[in-house]
Amino acid sequence: MADPRFHVPDLNGAEVQLAEAEGRHASQSRRLRPGDAVMLFDGRGTEAAGEIAAVSRSGVHVRILRTWARPRLRPTVTLAVAMPKGPRQDVLVEKCTELGIAGLWPIQTDRSVSEVSDHKLDKWRRTAIEAAKQSGQAWLPVLSPLRRLGDVLAETAGFDRLFIAVPNSDSPTRWALDVGEVESVLALIGPEGGWTESELAACADRGCRAISLGPNTLRIETAAIAFAALLHASLGRA
Repeated sequence: MADPRFHVPDLNGAEVQLAEAEGRHASQSRRLRPGDAVMLFDGRGTEAAGEIAAVSRSGVHVRILRTWARPRLRPTVTLAVAMPKGPRQDVLVEKCTELGIAGLWPIQTDRSVSEVSDHKLDKWRRTAIEAAKQSGQAWLPVLSPLRRLGDVLAETAGFDRLFIAVPNSDSPTRWALDVGEVESVLALIGPEGGWTESELAACADRGCRAISLGPNTLRIETAAIAFAALLHASLGRA
């Protein structure tokens, strides 16, 4: 059985203290005691093997035995998504974190139905941490504040491949597999009401390739997960 994993933002030093929630999980849920082996990760590619040094009212301390770096897989995948409502947001964040996306940019489109508050971003970060712990990810996705579609398109020069999911499109799915040796991919997932013609034209002007995710009409979170899984599998990550 794999050693339990815990998120520690800073792995510098010979010993670290787990954050309150992580410490409670270690001592109460996992019932770890001094000498028990654990794995730590900082969410930025550094991992560490450690052992519980002390469990007390002041917290759980872990002695770091060794650290190493895990490079992020290439190409990196950033999803720009018109987020769904309610708990479906958490499903999207959880599953896409498991699939190793590098970033999630919530976007405001003409037909968007969801706002993004600081509270939601904090909740998504906690969801991403739990998903990374479960799936063995060393990297956490960068979660961006809400952006307008036009602002996202203004930043596309930083990506090597641009895709836009278009429901019931005749565009070939194989385009998503044609990533070669590129370093970065940006994929746009629109609202359930669909993209407007002006939005599609603006994306096409920036070089976004339309891609179909199949003949069915997918919910937002399903489309985001499907694209992440498609690229994940095409790179031999699955």
